[in-house]
Amino acid sequence: MCFAIMNAQNTCEMGFIRDSLFVEKENSFIGADGLKTPLFKDGGEVKIFKVGNKNYLMLICKSNLYFDFVSDLEIKSGTKSMVSKGVKQYQKNKHTAFFVVEVLRNYIATLKDDGITSYVFNSKETFLAKNEVKEVKKIANCFYQTINVPNKK
Repeated sequence: MCFAIMNAQNTCEMGFIRDSLFVEKENSFIGADGLKTPLFKDGGEVKIFKVGNKNYLMLICKSNLYFDFVSDLEIKSGTKSMVSKGVKQYQKNKHTAFFVVEVLRNYIATLKDDGITSYVFNSKETFLAKNEVKEVKKIANCFYQTINVPNKK
C-alpha cells in the first residue's frame, strides 16, 4: 500500500498530498497520494502519483488546448524523452485540460535529474520555464527517494 511506503525514512522533506487522479480504464477519478508543483507560466501543474505498483504523471495545462483529442504525448527532459501513444487530453474546465500517463521508475529518475523541459501534443510543443523545470526536478527527486526506500520488516 502506498501509505506504508510514504512513512519510510528518506531525506525528502516534502509531504505527500491527497489528491484526485483520473484513471482512464475506469473513466473516473480516484483518491491518490502524490506530489505536485505549479507551472507559473500558464497556471497549470505537474503532479506525480503512486498507485499500487504504478507511477503516474498528470500534466494540467492551460495552453494548447485540444479537449478530448487523442494523440501521442512526448514528454521531453533535456535530451531524453518519453512518448506515450494514444493519450487523450481531457477537459477539466473551460480553460484547463489535463493528461495522465503511466511513468516507469527509470523515467522518474530522468525527471529528478532533468525535469520536464517541454511536452509535445498534436504537433504543438509547450516549453516550461527554467524555474518550472527546477521545481519538477525537486518533486521528482522526492518522489524517487520515496519509491526507492527498501521495505523494512
